[in-house]
Amino acid sequence: MSVTRARTRNPRGEGDRLRADLLDAAAELIAEHRSVDRVSLRAVAAAAGVSPMAVYNHFDDKGELMVAAVQHCWDEFQAAIAAAYLAADTPEARLRDAGSAYVRFALEHPGKYRVLFSDPADLPERPEPVGLSAFDQLVEVVADVLARRGDRRDPVFVAVQVHTWIHGIVSLLACKPEGDWPPVEALLDELVVRLDLDAPAG
Repeated sequence: MSVTRARTRNPRGEGDRLRADLLDAAAELIAEHRSVDRVSLRAVAAAAGVSPMAVYNHFDDKGELMVAAVQHCWDEFQAAIAAAYLAADTPEARLRDAGSAYVRFALEHPGKYRVLFSDPADLPERPEPVGLSAFDQLVEVVADVLARRGDRRDPVFVAVQVHTWIHGIVSLLACKPEGDWPPVEALLDELVVRLDLDAPAG
């Protein structure tokens, strides 16, 4: 259930912070209700700790806010993955580190992750692209890994396998966090081995 929190007024010039707070609040409410129709501007404002009129300083209407909130989730997710890619110096390390970043984002931001993959049917319009650029990044790094191995498999097909595997890990840990599961890093290591995506010998 949503809880209204008191908000400290932003100093002059921090309107971007309020906008981000509104997007975060909207995303959490979309995840909670699994719908945008059931989320009101008043509820978003209350969750962000501001008056309903303050929302209109940043968004023309509820529809614009809802679309922006979904896009905001994708942008944060993609930024987390991109940061992992940039920090590594080989395709294999980029793939492995991105897997860790994916799981970490999903577990630290369960509401936003739920928004990414629940795809509310009543969203007034679709942000463009919805997750495709994040998947394109995965295809590119998988293609680099396969090229270094001289592997002729279709990088798109392998990327789907990688994504399905990691999404499954997240679903397991999120649905049954009390389970006696192997460490995430061990599960990701096994993914690399089973899909033949480790560094080439020599």
